[in-house]
Amino acid sequence: MKNINHLLPGFEFPETVIQVSEEEQRHKLSCCDIDGSIYGNEVDITMLGLPTLEILMAADVPVLGAVHLFQKFHQHSPFVLGEAIIVNGNIREVLPHERGCILGCEFRYTDAKGNVRVEAQRSGIVPVGAKVKSHENFRPSEQLEGFFERNRYLLNPKKVADFSSEAGNLIHSDPKVAKQHGFRAPIAAGLMGLHFYRKFIAENYETKSFDLQVWFRRPMFWDDELSLVVKKFNSKRFDMHLLGSNGKPASNCQLTLY
Repeated sequence: MKNINHLLPGFEFPETVIQVSEEEQRHKLSCCDIDGSIYGNEVDITMLGLPTLEILMAADVPVLGAVHLFQKFHQHSPFVLGEAIIVNGNIREVLPHERGCILGCEFRYTDAKGNVRVEAQRSGIVPVGAKVKSHENFRPSEQLEGFFERNRYLLNPKKVADFSSEAGNLIHSDPKVAKQHGFRAPIAAGLMGLHFYRKFIAENYETKSFDLQVWFRRPMFWDDELSLVVKKFNSKRFDMHLLGSNGKPASNCQLTLY
């Protein structure tokens, strides 16, 4: 098994240059049953999540059995499809966890002129480390009073597996591997849920700048029917949940519009 002894707070990942093509974005959105034309020539911010996962993999962070806990994107302005995106990132923190450790990272996405267009944070359980008791992390309230359904999505096993085909984590596509990790069936990648939250913004607001924070609470199984529910706090701040087939939040989202 790989170890991450060389990965400590402050560790800088090598700078990477990526592009998001129209074909790639349309494919990922189709796996979520989302019309690929919804963003025009703009990059769906969720598309920046997979390249950061690939950066972790290149740094020998194991992904098999890893669990995505939290994802934050702050978009100052969107990138355009096909545009060169310069990605820099580092490890923000390494925290104890019973299943290994919690690895927290932050990334900056810059254009060719040096403008930071997007900033991101992600954390997840990595199945290596001391495996000691973790401290309680912040989690939003899961109460559902005042929330109303805005969208409903039925996941498709083949599309769930296809969405994560590059990630190398068979927990998204192999029933045997999923059961080995305690799940009744393969689970959808957390980024699929972010696509649904991002779609809500596109359908309801014209803003290009926003802060999207998502906490992953329970698995979205590859055959789940999901309900996106929203509670309006004010014109710029919203709380949302994606409810699984059991009616409990699979994830919580806090959205701030600028």
